[in-house]
Parts: sequence; structure tokens; C-alpha cells
Amino acid sequence: CASVISGAEQHVFDVSVWPENPVVEHGGSLWLNCSTSCWETGARGGLETSLIKERGDNGSNWAVFQLVNITEWASSPECFFSCDGKHKTVRANITVYRVPELVELDPVPVMEVGENYTLTCRVSSVAPIRNLSVAFLQGGERLHLQTFEKHAAREASDVVVTHIVTAQQADRGEEISCHAALDLRPEGQLFGQASLAKLLNVFAFPMNPWLQIPPHVEAGGEMTVECDVMGVFPAKDAQFDLTFMGTRLNFSVTVSEDTARAQARVSPLNAGEEKLNCTVSLGPEIRSVVEPVNVYSFPAPSLEIHPSPVLANNSVTVACDSLATQLPNVSLLIKNSSGGILASGDQPPLQLTLLVQEEDDGNELVCEAALVIGGNTIVKHTSATLSVLYVPEMDESTCPSNHTWLEGTLQMLHCMAKGNPRPSVTCAKGSVVHATEMEERVTRNHEGIYNCTASSELGSSTTMVNIQVEYGPQLGESHCPSNQIWVEGNLQMLSCQADGMPVPEVSCMKDGVIASVERLQNATQSHAGVYQCNATNVHGSSSKTVTVRVEYEPEIDDSSCPSNWSWPGGTKQTFICSARGNPEPTVECTKDGVVYHLGILQRIAREHAGMYRCTATNVHGSVTKDVSIQVEYEPEMDESNCPSNWTLVEGAQVAFACRAEGVPPPTVVCTKDGILYHLSQGEEIPVQSGIFWCNATNRHGTAAKSVTVVVETKPKMDESTCPSNQTWLEGSLQSLACKANGTPTPLVLCFKEGATEEIHQEQNVSRNDSGVYECTAINGHGTHRWTVTVQVEYRPTISFLAVSASLPIRRGISFNVTCHADGSPAVVYTWRVPQASNLNYVGYNDTVTVTDAGGHNSGVYECTASNKHGQHLSQVEIQVEDHWLYIIVVVAIAGAAMLVLGGMAGLIYYLKSTACKKGEYNVRDAENSTEATCLNRERACDGDIYGIQLTRT
Repeated sequence: CASVISGAEQHVFDVSVWPENPVVEHGGSLWLNCSTSCWETGARGGLETSLIKERGDNGSNWAVFQLVNITEWASSPECFFSCDGKHKTVRANITVYRVPELVELDPVPVMEVGENYTLTCRVSSVAPIRNLSVAFLQGGERLHLQTFEKHAAREASDVVVTHIVTAQQADRGEEISCHAALDLRPEGQLFGQASLAKLLNVFAFPMNPWLQIPPHVEAGGEMTVECDVMGVFPAKDAQFDLTFMGTRLNFSVTVSEDTARAQARVSPLNAGEEKLNCTVSLGPEIRSVVEPVNVYSFPAPSLEIHPSPVLANNSVTVACDSLATQLPNVSLLIKNSSGGILASGDQPPLQLTLLVQEEDDGNELVCEAALVIGGNTIVKHTSATLSVLYVPEMDESTCPSNHTWLEGTLQMLHCMAKGNPRPSVTCAKGSVVHATEMEERVTRNHEGIYNCTASSELGSSTTMVNIQVEYGPQLGESHCPSNQIWVEGNLQMLSCQADGMPVPEVSCMKDGVIASVERLQNATQSHAGVYQCNATNVHGSSSKTVTVRVEYEPEIDDSSCPSNWSWPGGTKQTFICSARGNPEPTVECTKDGVVYHLGILQRIAREHAGMYRCTATNVHGSVTKDVSIQVEYEPEMDESNCPSNWTLVEGAQVAFACRAEGVPPPTVVCTKDGILYHLSQGEEIPVQSGIFWCNATNRHGTAAKSVTVVVETKPKMDESTCPSNQTWLEGSLQSLACKANGTPTPLVLCFKEGATEEIHQEQNVSRNDSGVYECTAINGHGTHRWTVTVQVEYRPTISFLAVSASLPIRRGISFNVTCHADGSPAVVYTWRVPQASNLNYVGYNDTVTVTDAGGHNSGVYECTASNKHGQHLSQVEIQVEDHWLYIIVVVAIAGAAMLVLGGMAGLIYYLKSTACKKGEYNVRDAENSTEATCLNRERACDGDIYGIQLTRT
């Protein structure tokens, strides 16, 4: 006992508080747990604080306090304990926070590209500011982040954060917002709050608008004015206002990239200087431009000719005058019709005297007035025509001496005369007057010489006109007969001529080939036929059909008298043999000296078959030809050429055959299982058993027969009759299902490698049945061996579940839990374990590793092994103990010794106290205990108050 007390006097104890760095909202409450490692069971302790506290539960060497309505921004309560006359304290540093009441982004102005703007974010009533961060976000991207780590004050206050941005075009339409984050981790939470997002409105207006207008415009005229702004953004938002003489204009606006243009039409009525104004607004910017418009009045000049009309070889006076008397800078020109200048001057009126000739009649004179305004010359014209009197005159231009007319067309004898006044013209052929300047239908009678006379009061003139009438080609029977007869071998000529003016060209064509006209040639049969003859001149063409007939001696060929005939027996047929010739030949056929009557319908028998001689005759000669007649009949099949039963052995040389008689030779096709075999084409039937339906066919009918073929074969095993890989399930009934193909049916025997007992019936499967089996198929034609591999599968069984360290596990060490199971197919491992972040799964998921074990790793570790046939599970319970439990055990032993010395009464009271209860405690679970109530009142209680070491659960 003395040695124990001596050890206690030397004991070093600690005082702890939990949590050490608590976080609480302003006005909120929290619990503090004060504890000590003092070995004295009655160690006294408490909590020093300026905050409102309420005592909670207590135990051996521990006490719990609740702090309520915490409004002090800086507070550090002290936990204290006295042990063996010594006093120790520890502080809890409380962080009091307040979440921002409001996060607000100041209004963002409309921003001009390239300019700097200050964004302001206001965070109201937040604490502690050192844990605050404020960020500006644009379109999800962070523009700026400000933190306050060096802010020492703990009280809640308002925070204002600013950030300067430079406006860019890409910012338009982007959302911008302010985000405040109060980060109290790891002891507390992360609080976040954002302002309402605002849309950025960005514009660019780098240059003033400019006007495009003509320097001068005539009163009563119309001009186009344009107002442009360039480099603006967004160009489509530019707003225009155009005014002229104080009146707002109607205009249209076009936009191209960064340029906007307003266009309007202006029609000033009065001369003078007026103002054109263009105002453009974009965002908050408004810019204007004003340009003067000079409006002038400039009427067309006047032109007078005196006298008019005038006789040829006399003079006239031309006067050019301008009405623009208020404009001193006007110059005048008199020009002829070709633009030549006849007179010029700066002082109106401008006069000119001209001597005129008859060729001047109808010439145009031009008075041109030119006005110079602002460096630009404006020109206006007025014209007049000279009228000169002279005697009639005719030439080729007014009355051509030669005319060529086309028969049937409408034509007019165009004969006019020059002269002023205008002369009258008459034309006569002989004594008959012909109307001029009037259309007539042309006939060949219009051809001839006409005398034409032009007359006026000043005199007359006469000229001769020749008219020639042309017409299209005509093919008549006299010069181009429609039917012409030639004799083969004689010299003949295709005669065809045409009438027409000019003389037509004649060409004839037969079968698309041009034929010679009016030329002798040796006649052949190929010359016979229909010729299309065409006569052509410049006025058209005429066509005619000419038939040429060529006579020749008889000819017999296969087209008119086939060399070979094939007739079905029993049918009615007509023997026809004809010959070609001109005139048409007569034909006679004989067989064996007997005349055969051509063209008579007869019933055909097999005796009609044979060779016939046919002769064709006309006035030009005769020709002979031999004709063969074959009589056809339907197929016939019998046992001699197609036996009804066949027996074959696979691999033998004997082949199945089936033939038939008939004319023409029949086609033999045999069918089995929907497959056709064409025997008449040399195709062989594969060696296979069954019934074949054979059909012999020619164009006269069909003969059918059933043929039974029996084919015997060697044994054969494959995957379909005996799978080479088979999977069985342990505990089920299985048999090695193996058969073989072959005729006769083979016997199949199977043995496992190394065994002598035949596998022939169903058996209860065990995993020992896995292995390789050999099966043999036997019949009278041979044997076949086949290897089968059997795999037996079974459900998992866990063989062991082991922990790599001794139980219970001490806090801080690392250990493994390994699970092993046997099963087929391969096993899949799954775990159900206490959730913790220091767990890892290794291997094939069959091992759980725990690093730096703590109390949260205590619990049941359950392993499940699974495959498709089932699952098996096993579990182990693991307890992780903290190292202070061992200290408590030592203290408990020392305390027990002292209790023995002190008396049983104290020991019994101790056993009844809460300090003797084993297990883990939670502060809230002890709130209603008697000891907790005593501690809250902060007064002496009957009996001792004990503390308990709390652990986080």
C-alpha cells in the first residue's frame, strides 16, 4: 500500500477540454467537457468563464458545462483541476461567427469598351472577418478573390470589396455576381451566400458619325444622304435621327459588322443653303454631326432658228439663251448633232448665222448651258431641227433598183424620194400602175421592169426598178417518176429532177444512205426499195417517194424455208417452204420420189420424219434445197435407265444414275429436301440416303419416278452429337451425353482417363468427376474417337477468416483482415465493415487493411464469397481499445488496494456510482443524471462527484 501511495505522489496529471476550438453562432450555445488524468478519484475541477454557463453531467475526473446565449465575440473559458495539491488549467478558444445578413453587388453602369470601372460588393454584418473570402464571378469564371486572414477584430461588421475591370466587347450579356464564403472548417462549417447576378451592358462608340452628301443639289431634284458610324458595338443598337430643314426624315438603317448606316432621300424645293443633321445614340452616348446643303436653281436653256423652214442655199439665224439670269457663271455652246461646237460665249443670248444646204434638212442643233458650282460643272441641253426645202431626188437608199421577192410572201414596192416638201411617188410596169408602199401577195406575174417617178411643186425625178420572183422546188412525175423497174445485172439510172428558182439541188436517200441520181450503175437486189428524194433551194424543199423494183431469179434460205423442222408427234402441222424471187417463184418438195403437198394441215406421226428436196422456179431460173423433218415426243422412264432402288456406301465409286428417252433429249432433275440435282448436265448426286423424286422433262411433257437411295456411312462424332467441353454442377444428376452419326447406328462407349469403368448412365456429380473422357463410336464401317473435357462447378465455401493482429486491437496499430474461399467459377469477395476513411481493399478484394486503427474501426467485419451458384459468409468481431484504458486498469488496481485498506463501505458506494459503469458515454446521454444536476448547480453535493473520460462517437 505504501509503495502505491508513493507512486501516486510522483504522478503527473493532465487537464484537457473538448472541444478545444469550438465554433458557435452568435447568440447560440455549446457544451464543454473538462477532464483530467489525475489518479485521485475525488479530483476537483470547474470552468472559469464570463459567459452564462449551466452545469451538466459529471463523473470521475470529468465535468460537462453548457454555455448559453454566447454574445461575446472573444472568449476563452478555462477548465481547471486540482490533483495532489497541484492546480492545472487549459483554455478553450471559442470562435463566435455570424453568417452575412446580405451580400449585395452595387449597380453596374453601362460600360464603354476600354474604360475602367469599379465593381463594389457589400457584405453586411459578418464575423469573424478573418474567415471571410469575397469573390467576383463573371460567367462562371472568377475575376477576383479577396481574403482577410490578417483581420484581427472578431466583432461582426460590414465589409466592402471593390475590383476594377476594363470593359471588353466579349463582356456584353455576361452575368456578374459577388459570392461571400465564411469558412469555419475544420471545427465548423462552410457558409456561402451570393448576390443577385447582374447582366453586363457594354458598348463602344469610338468615332463621331459622318455624313455623305452631294456638295450641291438642284431645287426640285432628289438626293441620297447617308450617315455612318464606324467601330461601334453593338452596331445593331445604334439609334439614328436625321433632320433636314428642321423636319425629321424617313430613313432605313443597315448594319454590317461594326458599322451602322442610315440612308434617306431628300427633295429640296427652294434654292439656298440648308442644314442636314444626323444624331446617333448608343448606350449613354449621344453624338451629332451637321453639314450644309447648297440648293441651286438652273433651268434648261432656249434655242430658236429663224427663218424656218428655209430654201436650200440660204442662211438662217440660230439663237441660244439661258433663263438662269441670277447665276452669272453660266457659259453657252451651240453644237451640231455630232457634238461639234459651232459657237460659244459667256453672255446670253449666243447667236450664229448658217448657210444651209439640202443635206442639212432634219439636222439637229443643240443649245448647251454649263453652270460651275463648287468646282463641279452642271450641264443642260435644248435641241431644235433644221427644215430645208429642195427638189425631189431618188437614189439606191430611197428607191433600190433591184428587188428579189419570194412567191407567196407579202411584199411592198418600197420606192421613196428625198425632198422638202415631201414628194409623191408612182411606179408602173408597162401601162399598168403598181401601188407603192402597200403590201401584196407575190406571184410570178410580179416579175419585170418598173418606172418610178417622184414629184413635188419644186420638180420631179424618175428611176427604173427591176423585180425578180423566186419560188421553192417542185418534183413532178414527168421529171421524177414515182415507180421505176430495174433488172438485176443490167445498167440502170435513178432519174429525178426538180423545177424551182434558184435551180434546186436534188438528193435521194434509201435506208439512211445517199443514192446516186442521174448516174448509170449495175443493178442489184440491194437497189430495190423506197427512195426518199428531196429537192432544195434557199426558199425551201420538196420531197417525193420513188419506188425501185428489181427483178431477179429464185433464192431459198432458212428464213423462207428452214433446213430443219421439229414437230411434236400427234399434233397438226403445216409444211411450208417458200422462196424469194421477182417475179415470185413456185416451190415443190419431194420425199423418196413422192411429192409432198405444201401448206396442207396434217396430224404428225413418227413416219413423217426424214429428208425432203424442195425446188423453187421463176422466169429467171430455179434453185434446190434439202429440208430435214424431226418428229418429237415426250419423255419415257423405266427400270432399265432409272432403277427405283439404290444402295450406296460412302466413299465407294458407284454413282447414282437416272436417264430418260425422248425427243428432244429430256432434262433429268432429281429433288431431295428441296435441293435440285441436274443429272442431264453431268451433275452427280452426293452420297446421301433418302427418297429422290426424279423428273424427266422436255417441251412435250414430263415423266416422274421415285428413287430410294440408302447410303451407309462410317461413325462420326462432332460438337452437335458430343460437345467436347461440358460443365456440370456438383450435387446434380448428370450423364456424359454422347452420340454418333453413322449408318448403321454406331455404338458409343466413354471412359475417363485412367479408369476402366464405362460411363453409361446418369450419376450424382462430385468435383472429383472433373477431367478428360474419351468416347469411341463403332459400326460395321469403322470407328471414331472423340475427347470430352468435363468441368465440375460448385458453390463457394469460406475456409478461413483471419485477423493479422491479436485481439483486442490496440489503438494506433495497423492490421489486416483476410478472407479465403474455395469455389468454381472464381469467387467474388464483398465486405460489410464499419465505415471509416482508413480502410483499403487489396488483392482480389479478399483482404481489408486498416491503417492507424482507432475506436471507429471497432465492430463486425463480415466477408461474403459469391459465384453464380451461391454464396457463403463469415464474420469476426474486432474491438479497438485506446491506450488510456490500460492506464485506467492500473489506476483501478491501485484504487482497489486502497479501498481494501479503507473499508468495504467505500468500496460498495464506489461500485454503485456511475464511475464503475463500463462502456462509452456521450455527454448528452448524461444530461439528466443526478451527478450532472449537481454539477450544474455549482454547489457541494452529498457524496463524491466522479469524472469519466469521454470519447467521440
